[in-house]
Amino acid sequence: MTSVPGISVVLPNFNHGAFVGEALRALLSQSLEPDEIIVVDDASTDNSRSVIEGITAKNPTVRLLVNPQNVGVIRAQKRGLELASGCYIYLAAADDWVMPGFFALALKMLKKYAQAGLFCGDAIIIDGQSGRCRGYRPVVRPFHRAGFADGAQTRHILRRCDNWMLTGSSLFRRDAFEIAGGLDETLGTFADGYLARRVALTCGFCYAPRVVAAWRISSLSVSRQASLTLEKATGILHTMPTRIASDPLFPTWYPDLFRRRWRFASSRLATESTPINYTILQSMFPDSALDIRMLKCIRRCLARSRLLEKLAIMAWLAIRLRPYPVSGLLATSLSRWAARSARTQ
Repeated sequence: MTSVPGISVVLPNFNHGAFVGEALRALLSQSLEPDEIIVVDDASTDNSRSVIEGITAKNPTVRLLVNPQNVGVIRAQKRGLELASGCYIYLAAADDWVMPGFFALALKMLKKYAQAGLFCGDAIIIDGQSGRCRGYRPVVRPFHRAGFADGAQTRHILRRCDNWMLTGSSLFRRDAFEIAGGLDETLGTFADGYLARRVALTCGFCYAPRVVAAWRISSLSVSRQASLTLEKATGILHTMPTRIASDPLFPTWYPDLFRRRWRFASSRLATESTPINYTILQSMFPDSALDIRMLKCIRRCLARSRLLEKLAIMAWLAIRLRPYPVSGLLATSLSRWAARSARTQ
């Protein structure tokens, strides 16, 4: 393997002893290795440290920092970033992993598009309990061939989709990362997503329609907790659009669109829960009397069939909230189907 000076990986960990070894081995197995992997253990109480120390003993690329007390994901990331020396930054997760060739592809794209602030690709979603594929992200691709979009084009793409810059499948240029303001602790779980959007709006981004990372989801995932904890879900619904509206980088129409997409995303996860989480649904559903009556009607009339109940809820939400254009969803699905068919021939 060839070492690539300049790539710094920052990986916060809290009680992910069952997964962090897999995450580190995937990073170390890249054809183009990162220059350093800084693991910040956030006061884990499981076997995480012994797993990490077993890997650091054999791999000088990996460095372990231990927080004496739990400070949360963002502050742990910021501690690692303060010590990172690379020109490129990858924010890893202890329960996810990267696919072979990710860094090689990212560096190739970032060298080709020198003005881009970040590279991003697709991610496969893996169920944390069953290990089965649950889908792919983004649900709407920004474009269907590898390429670049500048800040003005990014504004246009945001109308169609905004979840193509997943942190786990993105590599940042360090200078663009810092110009965009870095991670803001006050934004909680959205600190990285907000930063990625600012980088793309400022410097542009390059993208390749290829799966470069695996995203493991479970009921304990940080993203799931943000969506399915009432206080957190409603907090994001009210605070994030306000923050976006105060940032002149973002189009004036985006806060309302973000609000609708967050309602839809949180409601989708609540609908997938067993039983359906109506506490979240009632908070995330559109506010009109018609929508409230419709939710009550669905719950009363279709309660005996969870499948029909779920389909009715999601169909109504899609009609009312219009999170993504149907044409974009279909185009992305067809593109992925065509790629899979080509590989099997």
